[in-house]
Amino acid sequence: MPPKLTVTIAGGGIGGLTLAIMLSAANIDYVVLERSSGLRTMGSTIALNACSLRLMEQLGLWPEIQKIAKPIGAFHLQNDDLSPIGTIDFTFGEKHYGYHGYVMSRPELFKLLMSYVPKSKILLQKAVVDVAETDFGVLCRCSDGSEYWSDMVVGADGAYSKVRERMYHGLQMEGRLPLEDAEPLKLTHLCVLGVSTPLDPKVFSTVEQRFSEFELVLMRKRSLSIWLSPIGGNKISWCYGGEIEPGSHNLMEGLDGYWGKGSTNTLQILEEINDVPTVYGSCHKVLPFAGQGAVHAMLDGLCLVNLLHEMKGTTTTDFERVFQTYYQQRSGAARKAVIGSRIFGRFVASRGTFAHWVREIVLKFFPKWFTRMLADLVMRDRPQLSFLPRIEDRGMVKALY
Repeated sequence: MPPKLTVTIAGGGIGGLTLAIMLSAANIDYVVLERSSGLRTMGSTIALNACSLRLMEQLGLWPEIQKIAKPIGAFHLQNDDLSPIGTIDFTFGEKHYGYHGYVMSRPELFKLLMSYVPKSKILLQKAVVDVAETDFGVLCRCSDGSEYWSDMVVGADGAYSKVRERMYHGLQMEGRLPLEDAEPLKLTHLCVLGVSTPLDPKVFSTVEQRFSEFELVLMRKRSLSIWLSPIGGNKISWCYGGEIEPGSHNLMEGLDGYWGKGSTNTLQILEEINDVPTVYGSCHKVLPFAGQGAVHAMLDGLCLVNLLHEMKGTTTTDFERVFQTYYQQRSGAARKAVIGSRIFGRFVASRGTFAHWVREIVLKFFPKWFTRMLADLVMRDRPQLSFLPRIEDRGMVKALY
């Protein structure tokens, strides 16, 4: 690790806090700039699987996660008249990969992560408005006029990243911004979600079951669905949403100055930018089901911290080498996640006779071994931090790392 490496993290969400914990474990100095006046998170639930839980165990968070989370049993799909479509079983996870998938309240996970980051490292009401690269490092300017220097700025400020917007502005001025990345944000899915208050187990017996059984209700005449999943504390998480009509992106008109531009290609240009990487939520768009954007932000951060820990110096060449390797290691996984999110969204949301029969065939006639084989291909990727004691591989399906 190079001496006195410093990192500025723009964004104090789940991805930013997890990155902060990993940097601390690597003895890398950092500061978190959060634009809101108080640390909080939006959303209902987040699901962690073996790909991220191995990291959580390595960081010492696994016992606490088990206290706030429920293992995922299955997805049960049904029509809006409650006639069953089929079930996707997930109870084999612990045997195959060493961990079940776990679902938990997003605010609960946020509070857990926040408890591991010193308050002095998080600066509130620091909205990043500009990022500038100089011969002396990277400068972050905030809306209150304050400035922060570091060797690197990491954009962990979510899907409407200001850091990414400033990166794009610089690339556009140089004529290097891809045309698709200059397009306005496309609003293709919309959902309303939340978590219930604690429920009476005598009335809602499902909240006391060990496994969280996801119930998905698919509307047959509209591209909408309802998701229900029991979580800890005798609560039920819910989500109602789906595809919206073409042209509804006009709802975002006039907000570009705040929300920025949409993109799925940021990682493809990271190797051309010296000191400003972005982690998952800031550079890819996935459907919001189960908070998978935050999960991949964790894995992006893991990859980045491993590379920073192995750096020998802080020259431009050193950073270019880090970002080229980061791109090589994470772009494939990011691309697969975006494609997988899109395929699953269409599997759930598509309407019509053909879509109906596809779901019937996949859920009722595909053998269980085929589903598990597909899951095995994804869950083999269970990375760890290279500088911490390794976690034993407990699953039948051995990890790639």
